[in-house]
Amino acid sequence: MTVLQDPPLLTPPVAPAAVHLRPARYEPEPGEALSSPPLPPPLPAVPAEDIITTAQSVAAHRELVPVLRVAVEVLDGRRPPAHLDPIATPDVLRYWRAARQALRRGTPTRLGRMRVCLPAPDVAEVAAVCTVEGRVRALAARFERGGRGWRWTAVRLG
Repeated sequence: MTVLQDPPLLTPPVAPAAVHLRPARYEPEPGEALSSPPLPPPLPAVPAEDIITTAQSVAAHRELVPVLRVAVEVLDGRRPPAHLDPIATPDVLRYWRAARQALRRGTPTRLGRMRVCLPAPDVAEVAAVCTVEGRVRALAARFERGGRGWRWTAVRLG
C-alpha cells in the first residue's frame, strides 16, 4: 500500500504585512484655536446685460420647440427639406439631408424631452431626446439669434 504525501511547498507562507495606522485629528486640542482655510477671492462682477434670466430661458424654449418639431418632421419625411431653408445654415441643411437619406421610413420620429441652455446672450444650445426608427437618440443643436430671429447653426444626431 502506497501512502500519498502532500507535495512540498516551494515557498514558505508569507505573513501579512503589518498595517500602520496614523491617528486622525478631528477636533483641536484643548486651548488650540480653530483654523479655517482662507476664503477664495471674489468672482469678478458680471455686467447686468450679460445676466440671463429665467424668463429669457423660457422664451427661448418656447421659440425653439416649434423649430425642432419641424426639423423632426423633415427628418421623418413628413415635410420637405425646404421648410428648414429660412432658419438653418447650409452646413446644418447638408447634415440634416444626409441624416434623412440614411433613415428607413418606418415608425415616425418623435421629439421627447428638450433642455435649452443659454451660454451667452443671443446663443441657445439645445439637448433633446428623439425616438428615431424605434431607437432613442440624442439631438444636440445650437441656435444664434440675429436680426430675423433664431438661426440654426450646428447640429448632431447621436
